[in-house]
Formats: sequence, structure tokens, C-alpha cells
Amino acid sequence: MPDKKYDAVIVGGGHHANILGLYLQKAGLKTAQFERWHEMGGGACGEELPLPGYIMNICAQWTRFYSHPCYDEFKLRDYGLVYNFPEYNEGWAFPDGRYIIGKAVYAVTDPLTGKQEFSNENAKDLVTQFGQFNKSDGEVCEWVIESYDSKWKTAFGKNRFTGPDDWGNGPDQLEQLVIDDPKLAKLAKMTIGEQAVALFKSPEMQTFYMRCHMTSHGMYPSQKCGILWLVHVLGLMFSLEPGAVAVGGTHSITHAMLRAYQDMGGEFFVLNEVEKVLVENGTAKGIRLKDGNEIKADIVISDLNINLTLEILGKENVPDDIWNKVAKFRDRPTEMNDPGPGYERTSIFWGSLAMMEPPKFTCHKDMHLVPRLYFGEEAAEYLLSGRYQKEIWETGMASKTYMCVASADHAYDATRCPPGRYTQMIEEFCWPIWNWPERKWLSMNKVVAERWLKEWARYAPNMTMENLIEAYVTTPDHVFNRNPNMFGGGWGALDCDPQRSGKERPIRELNNYRMPVKNYYLCSSTAHSAHGIGRGSSHNCYKAIAKDLGLKYQPVARSMAGSKDMKGAK
Repeated sequence: MPDKKYDAVIVGGGHHANILGLYLQKAGLKTAQFERWHEMGGGACGEELPLPGYIMNICAQWTRFYSHPCYDEFKLRDYGLVYNFPEYNEGWAFPDGRYIIGKAVYAVTDPLTGKQEFSNENAKDLVTQFGQFNKSDGEVCEWVIESYDSKWKTAFGKNRFTGPDDWGNGPDQLEQLVIDDPKLAKLAKMTIGEQAVALFKSPEMQTFYMRCHMTSHGMYPSQKCGILWLVHVLGLMFSLEPGAVAVGGTHSITHAMLRAYQDMGGEFFVLNEVEKVLVENGTAKGIRLKDGNEIKADIVISDLNINLTLEILGKENVPDDIWNKVAKFRDRPTEMNDPGPGYERTSIFWGSLAMMEPPKFTCHKDMHLVPRLYFGEEAAEYLLSGRYQKEIWETGMASKTYMCVASADHAYDATRCPPGRYTQMIEEFCWPIWNWPERKWLSMNKVVAERWLKEWARYAPNMTMENLIEAYVTTPDHVFNRNPNMFGGGWGALDCDPQRSGKERPIRELNNYRMPVKNYYLCSSTAHSAHGIGRGSSHNCYKAIAKDLGLKYQPVARSMAGSKDMKGAK
């Protein structure tokens, strides 16, 4: 049973709650986390799917938590969070046999720490590969690598682990990039489709670029992504940051953090849903659980989305203009490109497949070892015209399949499946939860698995239903039933278009992690720096708390990798 009084309580037990718990406990605050679900971690989860003996990540797959400040500071490797680093990184396979198969430009040289070193060899190889489609595309690759190495990487890292308190009235680190570079300034104002055409000459690389955006944040080519996701997606597409496989699955992140947290005296309670934040004279004083028990605390932090964060606070404690602005995030879209609603852009079918043998691609013998692999035909016009998005939003699925496959985990982590068997994970976008009844979502398992394998066999002929042992397809309906933070059944707890990025996240009035009553804070991914395991919102929230409470302990910042000469990369 929880005590009746803590220095700090955290509502929700997702990975940001787990991170913040480490910081608060190290600062000397007696801390407790309260989670409604039967286990902690939120999206940092793994399940025994689709059969006993297999471990699949049903939410966050491509994690690089070794790069988070708390990985080193709290010795999470010693607590069981071990990463393996594949040789390959990002790739695309086309039906005619052409392909991109990237190796990390910032290659990991020390797997114990994740230390990186710029690889001129890998950079040259990528420039050559992109240049095969059009010479100009190779030159764009070189420009991105040089820009990322000289400025973007450092700015991007600092932006993630700082917030409005650090930026003040001036530009943040990414906004400064736009100020300093007219080319970036022009691109940042464009839609994703316009960026694709402006950057790349070949329709193949335009297709690759637009599909990479969807995996990163869920937005379609017709939408604007702003400078944050422009830099982020170019970094992924050109294999700049190394891929990584968490041994034991993504839940290893949660387990390691909770072990470290408990070692410092921190407490957490599952199956304990918070009903209300207790407020006295405009100050948060604790929480009331669903079972009626009240827990007193000096500070309260929410790891919920912004709507639920305010709803448990109570409308009576929130200014009307803020309440009404946030309430609109719950609205369903009135049209396909409606930018108003906040929870509908990241809805996917997420497949966990058990296979008899790995895919045998005809284009490259090692293609099955690429951690993040896309395949599909060149269809830039199909994406640019809006037909792809229109089909998804009218029928649930597009007529053309553009899958993103996590095909390599079994090759780097023997814990994922029985000996002699193989795992495959697949992502394909679909429409939000409210467009189909639950029974329809439940019927999708076989339909989607058959669709995927039919497409996959065009690239790897052995990927047939005979090779499939079992499949489990996580749908938006599954996502919402597991996690009420995800109103549209997507994996992003609040969209992250430019209207909800940086100083505008979740709204400008609440962008500094402080909620409308004193001593109530927001640490979830609905704050800057948006969704994804290892983002900085909980780190930055702690800094706001430390500033308000006068806490001496400050998180340790990680240093950025040094610059290397790109001369001769062509």
C-alpha cells in the first residue's frame, strides 16, 4: 500500500514517469508513481507475441535510449538495459531490384557506451547509393551529411534536452538554424510533398522521403512538418544515427529504470488509477485514487496527455481560454487535412509475425538485416497528389502498400524467438479508431497479414503464408484499449505538426511544463520535445521543478559527437 504522504507523486507510469522518478529520487525527494495498467512503461513495452517464446514490441520499436542522459547517469546498462548495434541502418527496396542499404554515418565504436565516430567510408557509400537514382540526389545526400555534422546534430541534441525556460524570448536551437540558413528557411515553410520535390530529382527518393516522414510523426505529404521533423527525417533517411536493438525488447528500458529507481528508494504502484488532483488555494496538494484513497504530496506531475492532465485537475481549476483550447484536441477531424484535432495522425497496423525462415530478398543478400526497411514501388505522384492519404481516410487502407519493416531484431537478440525461428514486425498506416466499429478492427488480423505477405513476396519470394507461423496485428482499437492517452488509437499522444511543436507544444500558455495551478507539472510527450522513447520532456520537466523548488541536483548532459571532414565524400 502507498504511504499517505510523499514529496512528489507522478500520475501515470509511462517511460517519462520512469525517467522523472529517477531524477526526483536522486534529488532527495520521496517519490511514488501511480499507474492504472497492470504494468509500468507505457509505450516502452514488449509482449509475448504472437506466440509463447516470442518477444515483440507492440509500440516503440526503434529506440536509442542509450543516448538519453539518464542512461549513463543511472548506469542503466548495469540494470539490464543492453543495446546491440546492427551494421546496417535504413533502407528501401524497389520491385525492380534497385535498393538503398545504409550503414550508420555516425557508427558505434563502443557498444558498451554507444560512443559514436563519424565514418567517412559509410558517408561516401551513401552518397554513391543515392546518386544512382539521380546525380543531384547524391549531392543532396552530401549536403545533408555535411550540414548535420557541422550544425544540425548539435542543435538537434540541445533542442531535445532544453525547453522554453532555456530559450527565453529568443529562438530555440532549431529556429536559429532557420535564421542562419536561407535554404533551410525556405524548406521549413513547405509541405512535406513540396520538400520532397525541392530536395530530390528522382521519384524514387521523393517516395522514400515522404514515407520516412510518416514513420517519424504520422503526417502526410500534404501537411507541413516544420524544422524539427525536417532535420529529424533527413537524419533518418540518410542513416546518420545508428540503429539499435534493445536486448529483451523495449520493455528492457522500463525494467532497468525501475530497478535503478527502487534502488534509490522510489516506489511505484500498478492498478492504482488516479481520479483527481487535490488542490488547495491554487496549489496542488496530492491525488485521490479511484478507490477513494487520498495521497498527499508537495508536488504532482502528470505523465498523461494534456487533455487528461487538465481533466483530472478539474475545469474549476483551469482558466476558460486554456480549457477550451485544449478541449478542441479531442475533436474529430471534419476533413482529411484538418489541422485542428490533435490525436488522429499516427494510426497504424503494427504487425508481430512469427516466421519459419527470414525473408530472402532478391535485391541484396543482407537486406533482411536492415533494422528499418521500407519497400514499395516508386509512386511519388501517387503520394504527392493526395490519393494515398485519401484512400486511407476513405477506406481504411491505401490501394498501394508501403510497409516499414523491422526485420532484424532476431539477428541481434537471441531472446526474441525460439532457436531456428524468426520474427518480423511491420508498420502500415490506417485511419483512426473511430472510423470502424470494434468488431471490424478485430477482423483485421488475417486480412492485413495476408496483404502484407502478398506484397512482401514481390521482393522476397519465400515470404508466403506457408512461411508464416502466426501473426498478431495491433490496431488503433488495441492501442486505445491499452492506453487511454491515445484518443485516436495512434502511437503519438498529441500530434506534432508545427502548430504543436517547440514553444507551441502543447499550447503556448502551457509550454514550460507548468500547469495552471502551482506545483502541478506535465512531463509526458504532449510537452516538448514530442513523442518517441528517449525524448526530453521528462528531463526538461525536472529542470523546471528544480528551478521552482531550488533543488541543487541537475541532470548530467551528454556531449555531442565531434565534427569530421567530409572532403572527397562524392
